[in-house]
Amino acid sequence: MDALMKRTGYSATKYQGDVVVFNAKTRTLSLKGDKAAVNRDQTVLVGDSITYNDSTKIMIARGDTVILRDPERQTADVIARGEMAYNVEQHRGIVTNISTSIESGQTWFVSGKQAAFVSDSSRGGETAFYARNASITSCDDSIPDYHFQAKEVKMISKNIMVARPAVLYIGEVPVMWLPFIFQDMRSGRRSGVLTPRFGVSELFRNSPTYRRHAENLGYYFAISDYMDAQLALDWRSGARATDGDPGWVRLNGEWQYRWLDRFLSGRLSLFRHAQRDGSSNTGVSWAHQQSFSQNTSFSANVNYVTNTSIQRTTTFNPSQVLATISSSANYQTKIGPAAIALGGTRTQYPGRSEVAQSFPNFGITVPTLQITPWLEWQPGFNFQTDQRLNIDQTGEFTYRYLVNADGTKDSVRLKRNTRNTNSSFSTPLKIGGFSWSNSFSLNDQEENAPATINVVDANDSSIHHSRVFAKTFSTQLDWQTSITLPSFLQGSAKISPSVNFQNVDGGHAFWLRSEQNGGQFVHQGKRAVFGLSATPTLFALFPGFGPITRFRHSITPVISFSYAPAGNISSEFLRALNKSRQGYLGSIAQNNVSLSLSHVLEAKLRSTDTSSTAEPKKIKILSMNLTPLTYNFQRARQTHRSGFETDHISSDITTDLLPGFRGSVNYSLYQGDIQSDSARFKPFREHIGASFTVNSQSGIFGVLTRVFGRAVPQQNPQVERVEKSPDDALANRVASMPVAGITSRNRQYNVPETEGWQATLTYSSDRQRPPTGNGNLIYEDPTLQCAPFLANPIIYEQCRQAALISAGGGTGITPTTSGRTFIVTQPRENLQSQMSFHLTPKWSGSWGTNYDFQAKKFGSHQVSLQRELHDWRAIFAFTQASNGNFAFNFFIALNAEPDLKFNYDKQTYRPITR
Repeated sequence: MDALMKRTGYSATKYQGDVVVFNAKTRTLSLKGDKAAVNRDQTVLVGDSITYNDSTKIMIARGDTVILRDPERQTADVIARGEMAYNVEQHRGIVTNISTSIESGQTWFVSGKQAAFVSDSSRGGETAFYARNASITSCDDSIPDYHFQAKEVKMISKNIMVARPAVLYIGEVPVMWLPFIFQDMRSGRRSGVLTPRFGVSELFRNSPTYRRHAENLGYYFAISDYMDAQLALDWRSGARATDGDPGWVRLNGEWQYRWLDRFLSGRLSLFRHAQRDGSSNTGVSWAHQQSFSQNTSFSANVNYVTNTSIQRTTTFNPSQVLATISSSANYQTKIGPAAIALGGTRTQYPGRSEVAQSFPNFGITVPTLQITPWLEWQPGFNFQTDQRLNIDQTGEFTYRYLVNADGTKDSVRLKRNTRNTNSSFSTPLKIGGFSWSNSFSLNDQEENAPATINVVDANDSSIHHSRVFAKTFSTQLDWQTSITLPSFLQGSAKISPSVNFQNVDGGHAFWLRSEQNGGQFVHQGKRAVFGLSATPTLFALFPGFGPITRFRHSITPVISFSYAPAGNISSEFLRALNKSRQGYLGSIAQNNVSLSLSHVLEAKLRSTDTSSTAEPKKIKILSMNLTPLTYNFQRARQTHRSGFETDHISSDITTDLLPGFRGSVNYSLYQGDIQSDSARFKPFREHIGASFTVNSQSGIFGVLTRVFGRAVPQQNPQVERVEKSPDDALANRVASMPVAGITSRNRQYNVPETEGWQATLTYSSDRQRPPTGNGNLIYEDPTLQCAPFLANPIIYEQCRQAALISAGGGTGITPTTSGRTFIVTQPRENLQSQMSFHLTPKWSGSWGTNYDFQAKKFGSHQVSLQRELHDWRAIFAFTQASNGNFAFNFFIALNAEPDLKFNYDKQTYRPITR
C-alpha cells in the first residue's frame, strides 16, 4: 500500500464511511456514515453521505452540516446545510445554505441560501464566490448583533468582496439601505479614493443656521514600498457668513517615506487654507530622522505657518489654541572621542507675529582624557545665539514718528528685536588630588528698540536724568579660575578646601561694554576667595508602629564658608553698569556662610516574606530640598540691616504617600537691587506650584478600598502607574502635534482602554513683586491699555482680547545696565485637570479643563464619553477652546470597518480680532 501511495504521476484519494458502495461500471463511490469523508491532496469534504464519481471528479455531499476544506484556495472552511456539489479537479462547486469567512485584517462571516464558487488557476488560484440572498457580518455571536443583507454577493479570495444592494440590520431592525458595499481584502497598500467625512446634517440640514462642511475628499497614492502620499480637500460653506467665519477651502497634502535599510524615515505635509474674506494661511510640517552611521545622525521637526492668527482662530483643539508652533533640527556626530552637536530651534506664537529662534547651537563635548596616570583633562565648547523677532508684547514705544520728504509727519510701527549670544570654553584639569578649573565666556546682547533709561552719575547718585536710547547693547568677556584641594574626613564631614579668583563684582564679567559708555570696553579687578565646604550626612532611627518597623530621618546639609578681601570698582565700570558708588555693595569684603539643605524621612515596611533574600520595602514619607542661602557678615555690619545675599530661595517637596506629587515654592528675599544698601530684606512669594497623578491602583486609595470592604486583592492586580502612557487621553492631545498633515488630523477622540480611573491635577500661581521708587513703569494690564476705547464697548472688548493674546511669549534678555523701564505683569493663577474614568465596564469617559482664578472662569473644556457596543463604538464629545470655538461631536462606527459610520459634527467659531 505504501508503494502504491508513493507512485509518481498519481494523486491518491482517501475515503471514510460506515457503508461504502463502489460501482465499477460507472466508477461511482457512495459513502454513508458518521461522518462520511473524501480526501484528495489537501481538499477534504465531510458530510452525512457523499457520492463521488471518479470519472467526472465530482463529489456530492448531503447532510445537516457539510464541510469543505481546501487550504490551497480558501483559508476558512466552507460550511453548507443541505447539499454541496464539488469538482475536486476544477475546484468549483454549487452549495445551498452556505456559510464561510474571509480575512481582510478583520474576519467577515458570509452566509447565503444559494451559492457557487470556482477557482481560477490562471490568477494564482483565486476562489470566486457567488451568493444570493446573503448575509455579511463581523460579529462572531451565534445570533449576530448586526448584519448586512444583500441580494447578490461576489467574493474573490484575498482580493475583494462586493455586495448589492445591501441593507444594514441592527438585530432584526433595518436601519440603512446602501446601493452597494465594497471591501478590499488584499494585503499591503493600494492607491485609492480616501473615505470622505461628512455628517447627516450635511445632507439634511437640521437648522437654518447650520453651516455645511466636508472633509477628506481626496486620493491616496501608494507610490512604492518605501513611500506613499495623500491629497485631500476640506470645505466649509460660506453661506450666512459671520465675521471671522466667512467659510473656507483647505487643501491638504502629505508625503511619507521610510527606508529601513538606509535608516531613514520621515513625513512632509503641506496645507493651504483660503478663507472667503480673502485671507489665507499656508503651513508646512517636516519630520525627518536619519542615521548616517553609528555615531552620526540627523533629526528635524519643522513646523511653519504664514498666518498664526488664522491658525489660532480656526482650530478646535484647546492645546493648539495656546500651543507654540515649534521647530527643531539637530545634527550629531563624533570625531575621535569628541561628540559634536549642531542644531537650532524656532518658535511661532498663535495669533501673534513674534518669532523666537535659537540658531546656531554648537557644542563640543569631550569625555575625561587621562593624559598621564596623574593628569586628567575634560575640555568643552559651546556657542548659542537666541533671537526674538517682531516682539509685540507691552513696550515703551509702539510707533516711530518721522517727517517725510514733502514735510508731512508720518509714523511707522516699531519692530522690536532682541539678540543674545553666548559662548564658553572650559578646560578643567585634575592633577593628582587637585582640581584646577578654567573657563572663558562671552555674552553679547542687543535690543533693537528705543528704551528710556534713568542715567545716574557714577560718583553722585543725586545727579540723574532720563534719556531715550535708540537701542541698547552690552558685551561681557570673562575668565574664571579656581583650585579645589583634596578632600579630607571623607567618612564623616567631607571637608573640601578651595581657592578661587573671582571678579570683584561677581554678578558681571571681567571685561564689559554697554550703550552707557559708548561701547568702550572697561574692566574690573579680581580678588582671591578662600573657601571651605563640608557635606556631612546626619541621620537618626526611630521605632515604627503598625505596618512600619522603623523610621529613618536623614539630613544632608552643604555648609560652606568663604572669605574675600574688599575690592575696588572703577568709576568707568560703574558708568557702564549705570550704577552710582553711593550705596554700592558689590566691592565690599566677603565673609560669607552658605547653607543648602535636603532631608528625607523614610519608613521601612514589614515584610511577610521570611526568606533570606527578601528585602524590606521602603517608602519616602517626605523629601524636601532647599536651595542655598548665603549670609554675609560684612554686609550686615556695613548696612546695619540683614546680611543675606541670596536674592531668591526655593524649595521642592515630594512624597510617596501621594505618588506623582510634586510641590514647589519660590520667594524673593529683597525689595530692590541686592547690590545696593537701600535694598530691604522683605520676603515675597513669587511662585507656588503643585501637581500629582492618582489612579484606582494608588496605594492611598487601596487602603481606603480595603477599609470600606474590598479586603481581598484583585485576581489580576495592576502595577501602580502615575506617569503618562500612550493610552492616556491627555497624551493624545499634546501641543507638539504637527501643524500640517492628514495623518495627525485623522486622530479621533480617545479614552483609555484599561478599566479604572486616573486623574492629573496641576496648580500654579505666579505673581510679581510690586516695584518701589519713582522709576519708569509700564503696566501689562489689558484694562489699562484699552481704557481709551471705553466709550465703544465693541472696540474695547476687541482691544482687550488682542492684548490677552499678546501676553506671554518668549523669555526676554536680562539687561546688563540698571535704570531700565520696569514692566509690571499681572498675576497668574491656574488649575489644570485631566481625568479619565469608567462609569461601567462598557462606558468610559474623559474630562480635561483648566480654570483661571484671576479671570474667574474656565478657559477650555474637553469632555468625551465612549460606549463599547460589541461590534460598534459610539463617542460623544464636546470641546470648547480658549479662543471661544466650541464643537459637539457624535460618532458611531463599525469596528471592523471604521469608514462605515454615523457622525454629527457641530462646529461654532467665535474668533477674536486678528
